[in-house]
Amino acid sequence: QRKIVNITITKEAPVRIKVDMELTTPQSPTSKQHFSVEGMICHNGFDRNAAQAACRSKNKKLQMFSTNYEWEASSTDLHDKCYFEYNSDPFVVPCDFILDNFSCTSDATSLNDCTYTPLFQHQCTNDMHVGIGCAGTYEPPTTTTTVSTSTKASVVTPTPDEQTVTGVLNRHNWTDIGAAIDVTGSMSECYAQIDQWMALSHTNKLVQYFAFFNDGDKTEDKDKVIGSTGGIYGVHTSEGISKVLATLKTAKTNGHGGDGPENDIEAILYTIANCPTCENIIHIADNGVTPRDLILLNRVTKPIKVIVCKLSAGTPINPKLLDVAHKTGGSLHTLDSDVESLGSLKVGDTLRIGSGVYRLDATGFVRIA
Repeated sequence: QRKIVNITITKEAPVRIKVDMELTTPQSPTSKQHFSVEGMICHNGFDRNAAQAACRSKNKKLQMFSTNYEWEASSTDLHDKCYFEYNSDPFVVPCDFILDNFSCTSDATSLNDCTYTPLFQHQCTNDMHVGIGCAGTYEPPTTTTTVSTSTKASVVTPTPDEQTVTGVLNRHNWTDIGAAIDVTGSMSECYAQIDQWMALSHTNKLVQYFAFFNDGDKTEDKDKVIGSTGGIYGVHTSEGISKVLATLKTAKTNGHGGDGPENDIEAILYTIANCPTCENIIHIADNGVTPRDLILLNRVTKPIKVIVCKLSAGTPINPKLLDVAHKTGGSLHTLDSDVESLGSLKVGDTLRIGSGVYRLDATGFVRIA
């Protein structure tokens, strides 16, 4: 009989695992032999819980998860092969995938905590790769115990909520993204989200281009001109993660936003112009700030997916961000909501999202409750 005794992650994108096996025979049940197999897993049954478990086994947090991960091995890449090792003697075996149909609970901390098909008994084809991105440090929930004379209770402190940007991306299979990102001082609480997301951009093909904007570097508010405020720093992910992070740092250092309104639409237009092959344009926006250059919306030629940042519980969504999504034929996304039917709304229709109710008037959305 053979049984799996351990599963470890050896590569994140596409996901590869090493499976350690234990072999016994009825004739000699106490005599155990060990061997291992390394290969890929496919997206059959590999859901968010499985992706989280895989990252937690590396003591990291899940930051990116993509099914149907597009990948082809190069002539020098041996990661499309399977490896069998017995008595410290490894050799290649003819296969690609080795396991599928993982079923994991939301609190699983390793793929060892999940169920799955027997080794090699999968239903995978060569276009079913899955990719994950792990970063940061996973901190298991802490348990505190309070004791009274009659009862003992355990209170579990949950881990922090999923970051907004990561949560939205995990719910969608967007590719070829161009991202316009507000990095002004008012977005300081979102810097960690953006930094971690970008740190993973070199392990997947989701993002082609970043445009970081700070509303005109340190230009005096009275001198800012709509359409040419500046303070926008673009970088293609093909230039490497170091260049991306350096560009972000420059954008954050060179400007802090000044007054409240910012040059969001100018940054969106800059993104589209500098990445014509980007099919999905996302705008990571500050809910507490209204773009000063909404008059430029009629120049935007692609649907904008607005991801609302700094939206605390009970705070209504800025209706002007709904306008950006609606007038460009795009969508609006929060930590736990997706509004993707804005294009079907007519003047007079109402929309409930989060803690607010909005009516679409001739000029845009108005909050009515």
